[in-house]
Amino acid sequence: MNRVLKDGAAVPLFFAQTLISSLRDVGYNTTTSALCEHVDNAIQAGADEVRVYFRQTGKTGDAVIDAAIYDNGGGMAPNVLKVATSFGGSMNFNNRQGIGRFGMGMKTAALSMSPTMELYSWQEPGAYYNMTLDVEAIGRERSNAVELPDPTLMNELPDEISELFSKPMSFPNNAAEQDLRVKRDEDIADRLGGSGTIIYMPDCDRLTFAKSRTLVEHAVKEMSRVYRRAIAGGLKLYVNNRIVDAFDPTYAMANARHAKMIELPAKTSRLLFAKTVKVPLREHGTDSADITIRLYRLPIEEWSKLSRKVQKNDLQVFSGLAGHLGISVPAFQTRLCRARAAARKVVA
Repeated sequence: MNRVLKDGAAVPLFFAQTLISSLRDVGYNTTTSALCEHVDNAIQAGADEVRVYFRQTGKTGDAVIDAAIYDNGGGMAPNVLKVATSFGGSMNFNNRQGIGRFGMGMKTAALSMSPTMELYSWQEPGAYYNMTLDVEAIGRERSNAVELPDPTLMNELPDEISELFSKPMSFPNNAAEQDLRVKRDEDIADRLGGSGTIIYMPDCDRLTFAKSRTLVEHAVKEMSRVYRRAIAGGLKLYVNNRIVDAFDPTYAMANARHAKMIELPAKTSRLLFAKTVKVPLREHGTDSADITIRLYRLPIEEWSKLSRKVQKNDLQVFSGLAGHLGISVPAFQTRLCRARAAARKVVA
């Protein structure tokens, strides 16, 4: 820094050492909201299966948690993977309808949890290209002009990655509840298929909760709601090898989790009215978007006769999700809010 302060010295627009460290603090209230960035990207990449992992190892009080997310989307070619690893690198900037337009979310989301992000992507079986972002390594370089290397081609995944798919997580405790992606004696390259992407965040040091169990439970609770339409449309979403069922806070979807409960005398809520209003896209701007507001009435009379356990645990009427019953925002709008909040924080 001292050499930059000299008269006539060239001053870079960005100081890599400090910028990448400050980006670790951008815009995510919870670990789950950061992971949703990766789920959004996976859906946009055409994935119909997404798996989230929280792997906890070590003794209580000194445990280490690694986080990872896998999808079977289209994967990335080496040149695209390199661009995607850079900050601001996006192949979708001109696609204003896309949810991965700005080229920031994947990196900031991963680094908000761990100082290291490892990317593995492939477009043919067993040909994995790897890129790694390491905050501490960039800091040691003491350079403001940090160039990314070319992706590394690997014919097999590292053991710590492969074991995510073939070994049960420490939670859920009952391994029989976990549907592993790769079963015993199955070839991992065959099971992972012709394309996909893995984002691995080892040694997480900034997580909302200290235990994998709490992280899993919170992720399931939030993602079941945020991605309810995608799940109902065929997306298979797993958290620590357990399938996530769609949770509809309006109780209107006929294929959501509550509708599968045989003890319910009434399966769905009733739509009272729907109204479309225009909302400005920008403050003082002329462009607007249509937002539809729907009001539903729950079958309270019928549900009041159910046991408290069913009401609280199964229907979740009285759980923390009850706070979402008033206003529920789908995943796409949620992503836009996160992106705008992050952009404001960077500018500030």
